[in-house]
Amino acid sequence: MNQPSALEFVLVSSDYALMQAVSKAVKKFGAKFVLVPSAHEARDCLNRRKIDGVFVDMEVPGAFGLIESTRRGTSNCKAVIFACLINTKESTQILAVGANFLLRKPVTEDGVGMHITISKDLLLREQRRYFRHPVNLPVTLKDREVAQQARITNLSGGGMAVRTVKPLKHGAVLDCTFELSMGVRISARGQVAWVNSEGMAGIMLQTLRGKGSEQLDAWLASREQLDSRGTTPEA
Repeated sequence: MNQPSALEFVLVSSDYALMQAVSKAVKKFGAKFVLVPSAHEARDCLNRRKIDGVFVDMEVPGAFGLIESTRRGTSNCKAVIFACLINTKESTQILAVGANFLLRKPVTEDGVGMHITISKDLLLREQRRYFRHPVNLPVTLKDREVAQQARITNLSGGGMAVRTVKPLKHGAVLDCTFELSMGVRISARGQVAWVNSEGMAGIMLQTLRGKGSEQLDAWLASREQLDSRGTTPEA
């Protein structure tokens, strides 16, 4: 069975009451939870693993810089950031550096749960962007005037892996056309992010034309439902 893993959250704090509220609320959603006490350790954690949501205690030294560096990073730049604060005078600045939500301390379990519920669409959308579903779909790749047929071996909202006959050039920008189930045709532009010697390449999707983004999101959502039931899709 292939499906997105449980949501994973990080709390940056040494406040016991805050830790209790966040950990209890997160567990109610069947999510994973990691506690780190400092901004420095949080950066190490965020560099090592993919995280869906980050709770930042604004009383932790370096909290502002942590939010800012997370937004400027690569693997977790789209993570949902919940800032936990006492002084609401800093609200505008906290939002400006990249926080999505503000939670007033003392934070309660119900308050955390409510904010996770509100942000769930954002959290799931980001999971779809990076979780790769295994597929076997034909795709046409066009680099300027040269086109070739290839096979997509896995697909997410943010990219795909393809097997090609002619090697692709790292960094090349391509037009990609493929069909999902039920005749849904996707036309996109992407950039080659990696290649290997076995004829495989990774393409990061940059633009989906027309209703491509909504159609791909709908397909990914349906795949998740099939996978959760243990059903094997045709493609």
